[in-house]
Amino acid sequence: MPPPKKAAKKVAAKHAHHDDAGKDMRRAYEHLGRVGILHSLLEKAATRDIADLTRLAEQELASGHMKDAADLLRAAEHLSFGALNGPHGEKKVDVKLVDAITQEFGHKIDKAEEHWSEENDHHARLEEIYSKATELAQEAFHSGAYRQALELARGVEALAHVRVHKARQLGTGAEQHKLNA
Repeated sequence: MPPPKKAAKKVAAKHAHHDDAGKDMRRAYEHLGRVGILHSLLEKAATRDIADLTRLAEQELASGHMKDAADLLRAAEHLSFGALNGPHGEKKVDVKLVDAITQEFGHKIDKAEEHWSEENDHHARLEEIYSKATELAQEAFHSGAYRQALELARGVEALAHVRVHKARQLGTGAEQHKLNA
């Protein structure tokens, strides 16, 4: 009788390496933009949308809906960076970088639309913010304000993950709640 066969070694999944350089360049570009934004953060006031998302997230935390709270706060963070970045185009951006940005922007918007359309019923205030941010992201992208466009697209994508069954329980966002530690 032949000896028992040894279990096959598991091979680590290989990621597509077709454009890692472009992806890393885009990531560095975005992080550099965020660092620049942070310098001016203390001088800027939060917009109504950001304040409403924060209040809604605090309500979700108080209700035990951690994932939705995290998605709301992730959206608020990205929309904040997008708002602080301003709608100005950037000077000379490398063609390869624009290609990487275009792919990432399209991926985020497509993913957001896919998740958003999975539900038929959305919280009215989130619908307003989602629509406004989507429009602003498209405008920023088409005007060459790529950092802003990517941040807004990430915010839109984060909003699309907030589930409806929990969104129905959300208030208007006007109530003031404290974030529990």
